[in-house]
Amino acid sequence: MWHLVADTACDLYTLDGGEGALDFTTIPFSIRIGGKEYIDDERMPIDEMLEANETHAEIAQTACPSPEDWRQKFSAPGPVIAFTISSALSGSYNSACTGRDMILEEEPDKQIAVIDSKATGPEEAMLIWRARDLILAGKTIEEIEKDLNETAEKIHTSFALSSYRNLIKNGRVSRLIGFIAGHLGFWGIGIGDEKGEIAIRGKARGSKSMVRFLVEEITRVGVAGKQILISHCRNLKDAEALKAALEAAFSGIEVLVQEARGLDSFYAERSGLIIGY
Repeated sequence: MWHLVADTACDLYTLDGGEGALDFTTIPFSIRIGGKEYIDDERMPIDEMLEANETHAEIAQTACPSPEDWRQKFSAPGPVIAFTISSALSGSYNSACTGRDMILEEEPDKQIAVIDSKATGPEEAMLIWRARDLILAGKTIEEIEKDLNETAEKIHTSFALSSYRNLIKNGRVSRLIGFIAGHLGFWGIGIGDEKGEIAIRGKARGSKSMVRFLVEEITRVGVAGKQILISHCRNLKDAEALKAALEAAFSGIEVLVQEARGLDSFYAERSGLIIGY
């Protein structure tokens, strides 16, 4: 039995396909706001967390899975592949590597691969789906690890945010961009750059302009495969509008939509979109 394990930046709760050959589980981040801790598991009250974040002035804190959390998942019998949010945005990748080293001290022959998605949300989910398909195709863990690292370099991430409250607090974007987006009704459009960091591409006023901007940006960059995945934070309407526009722009492309889990909802904030392609 193969084991796929990811931090909750992947936005997946379950993984279809591969029953009997592999299993899938996630390790939650935690978010502390105003003295209350929210655990990013299946029971997380995302709307409550969003409201708390919007009403508390102090900086919220997030915590990635610990090395021990990863070690416990890696101890399952059989090969393990782990997936994390970009190492440029979180300590989750380093934590997973430490957990892997802890297991290898006990079991030197244990097969464990740790994949830095160099992104979050959709891109991490797409790598997990890719790993599932490679396992079912009979590939070795060495072949799969090489393929996933190469794929991570090819997949791109874009995002559209109507609020930059958390990214500003954490020094991810300039306060000027945040002020424009928050006070004048602009969407900020950004990308995950080659370092796995956040870079601002521009701004758009209104949802229709935002959708047009994203389609133009994705067309300019190019689609890595035959699939585009959109994670949204309580904004199915704009996610579906973007899906329709992308399907019209690209023939033969499958566009999927999913709700963001807690961590990506926290950073994308209400109405935010994250796109992997």
